[in-house]
Amino acid sequence: MSQLVTGIFSVTGLGLGLWKPRLSWIWFMMAAVGVEIIHAFHPGVAQYGPWIGVGLGTFLVELKHWQQQWDWIRQNVHYLWWALGYLVVLAIATFLGIDRSVSIRYAVGVPAVLWVVAVYMPQLVRQGQLSAVKIIQSWAFLGAIFSVSAGIAAIAFHSGFPVPVGHRVILAWQWPFANKNTLGLLMALAVPAAFGLIFYPGNQWGGRGLAIAVTILVLMGDALSYSRSGWIASLIGMGVFTLTYFGRRGFIGMVIGIPGAAILLVLKTGLKRWTLLWDKGLNGRIVLWKAGLSALHNRWWFGVGPGNSPQALLPYVPRIYAGLTPQDSIMRTAVELGLIGLGIWLIIVVGAVVKISLAFWRAKDRRLPRWTTSMVGALLLATLAQQMVESAFLGGISFGDFFFTFLIGWVWFVLNSKSLPTLG
Repeated sequence: MSQLVTGIFSVTGLGLGLWKPRLSWIWFMMAAVGVEIIHAFHPGVAQYGPWIGVGLGTFLVELKHWQQQWDWIRQNVHYLWWALGYLVVLAIATFLGIDRSVSIRYAVGVPAVLWVVAVYMPQLVRQGQLSAVKIIQSWAFLGAIFSVSAGIAAIAFHSGFPVPVGHRVILAWQWPFANKNTLGLLMALAVPAAFGLIFYPGNQWGGRGLAIAVTILVLMGDALSYSRSGWIASLIGMGVFTLTYFGRRGFIGMVIGIPGAAILLVLKTGLKRWTLLWDKGLNGRIVLWKAGLSALHNRWWFGVGPGNSPQALLPYVPRIYAGLTPQDSIMRTAVELGLIGLGIWLIIVVGAVVKISLAFWRAKDRRLPRWTTSMVGALLLATLAQQMVESAFLGGISFGDFFFTFLIGWVWFVLNSKSLPTLG
């Protein structure tokens, strides 16, 4: 039955890619979320079917334009260096990995993701089919949809993760991802995105009222997921947007709002329960981080290979942690791609943060409005904060990996282009 459902989703993705290729960026995002859902119920190679379907459909439509695509790639190698350099390191790490079969299965989707992000997405931007606000809207609405789904599952079907709150134990919202922290990863993007849309200066479908409703929904999903990393990342994203977009007024609002929110949280959960909730998760991650350093020993340069970190950590962790990654994107990149791979990762990611920061401070750069730079910068810092205690992989197909790569690629392309119209 699960294979049949996966097949239906795959064929649907293929059809959407063929039918509306200009909307393929939406189909890719939905398929990436679909991969995560299918993995929760039926993990295996077949889970990538929806993403492969959309990719194949889009590729077939664009095949007739291959000459223009190739010409553009040759003319923009200076911009594509980050994707090409990352691919080279990934290929070397895959070949030298401790289990090459695992590395190949894990890395086989990365070239497709980088093609979408570095080649196909810029084409949509050049044609005026894609902008930052469209990406941000899609993340906000996806967050609202899955917040509602998680709430229905918890209330109607008692599906969730038991979490002690005060004198009671409640079910943290997590469906359909089978992990509350995975839902928190989506909310780390959705909450700042929805919050920023309330203040979007242009016309948008539904107006400010819809943006407020979506913000309320994603805040509920974020709060009731009881994902501490999701909470922190969401607050950082909203805080960065508030400071950069509103300036002094935003600072005053944060001085009033953050202590107030902290007091309400402590009154609701109790300080002792909050401390236990925090310490339990952090202690487990410290064990994984130490194991990551041990696994990196003697494989400093190119690591253990993509996807092999759970296997590499096994000798250094208790049995309860078997199958887990280092639960930190920097540590995971170092373990799986080595210090050279980590160096490339840092150049790509930190470079994107620096670029969006410079675009914000340069008053002469009017191609990126203040709202856009504030929002993109907030999302970058929110996702980076979330990745300090959660594991993502640049170029991966699962939604967190793909969304993060999409955001990084957007920044590198837009801020390296000299002949683009004003982008919102």
